[in-house]
Amino acid sequence: MQIVGGTSADIKEFGHQVSWLRAGRHMCGGSIISPEFVLTAAHCCVEVNLNISEVVAGSTIIPAKGHGQTTQIAEVFAHPDFDPQSYTSDIAILRLSPPLRLDDVVKAIAIVEPDHAPRTGDAVFVTGWGKLSEFSTSAATILQKVKVQMKDYDTCRAKYAEIPMLLTDTTFCAAADGKDACQGDSGGPLIFKADGKDHLLGIVSSGKGCALREFPGLYTDLRNERMRAFVARVTGMKL
Repeated sequence: MQIVGGTSADIKEFGHQVSWLRAGRHMCGGSIISPEFVLTAAHCCVEVNLNISEVVAGSTIIPAKGHGQTTQIAEVFAHPDFDPQSYTSDIAILRLSPPLRLDDVVKAIAIVEPDHAPRTGDAVFVTGWGKLSEFSTSAATILQKVKVQMKDYDTCRAKYAEIPMLLTDTTFCAAADGKDACQGDSGGPLIFKADGKDHLLGIVSSGKGCALREFPGLYTDLRNERMRAFVARVTGMKL
């Protein structure tokens, strides 16, 4: 997935965002949930080679060229129910070694409390370094951000009536005209802002095309009990 219709951002505003590089190239995004763990998408983990993988945090520009922090991935935990056809349970956790150093730029983000999630129509934000259009051949080098709106489940289900397998109980929709996530930023964060804080609501997952009016973007839903239980089991965090 990639950011379409967005604007350049500063990593200081989105310090939880990381880039997952393979052989020096940005492949997927992720979100820091603790110094040791990053949340990403399970479909980013297919045939992953940890020997050529690294995570970069704290840099607006990718490749980082010495900026921010670079660390290695010690283990990858993909949800056991992940289905590469339907993208259900599209969630994975990276264990970093050594852990990141949290500071004024590199920050962990709290996972949403289900009772305090945004409602249909509320604004949420997606960030990443993916391509800037569906048919672009190169990814962004500067972090991009885009504001989209939460869509209700019934509307989303109607939009995806021809490919219903993509919309499951572990996903939700968000979109805005001409704005979307698309190839290149899978695994990255969808956040909402409340009480002066950022809250991690979703993981960039799938969808049809990029910024198509009739097809909202699809995100792994961190309000889902099974997704939360998976995070708690792997990390030991209390959610």
